[in-house]
Amino acid sequence: MQRTTVWSWLIGGLLLVGQSVLGVLSALAARAGDAASVPLELGAAVLVAAACVVYAFGLRPEESVVARRPAGVVMLLSLGGFVLVRAAWWAGPTGYAVGAEPTAALSVIVAFLLAIGGAISILRIGVIPRPWSWIPIAAIGLGLGLATMFAVATLVAPGAGGPVGVLPASIPGVVGIISIVLAVTTQPSPARPSASSAGAAVRHG
Repeated sequence: MQRTTVWSWLIGGLLLVGQSVLGVLSALAARAGDAASVPLELGAAVLVAAACVVYAFGLRPEESVVARRPAGVVMLLSLGGFVLVRAAWWAGPTGYAVGAEPTAALSVIVAFLLAIGGAISILRIGVIPRPWSWIPIAAIGLGLGLATMFAVATLVAPGAGGPVGVLPASIPGVVGIISIVLAVTTQPSPARPSASSAGAAVRHG
């Protein structure tokens, strides 16, 4: 079979790399007290939302990382939409301007939960071949660990958590680079049967 580029994975990867670059710049700007962190974070949110759409639907049906199954599509679109709404809220007068840390912390937890749900859908459906389908979950776990380190460092030694705080923003870029590599080296695998279709096959078999 002739190998073809999986354009959805390539474009999605480029979007994640761009999002990561803006995310790192936003974290550095926030660290320096620069108001430019707000539009940078908004730009990063737009890119990650676009990446979620590309990965959910695919430019071609077989390139969708969740095989366009409703549960997976809803999870990825919810993640992208939530990240975008969160960034828009944070940029507004009730977010960044008043330093709404408790609400911001809660929104990070919600984003992690949605990301975990999307990663589990990707792993279960199997369009991305193993072991590569484990990468989203591994990246989320690493990001959660780094975010925890940042929070602890900030509490123990205020001002010392800056370098650690930049690291979580770089993780989507690593995932994006892997996605770009997979786009030119790997082909989508057939989606595994869903529980409902497997049950129907057993009943009619």
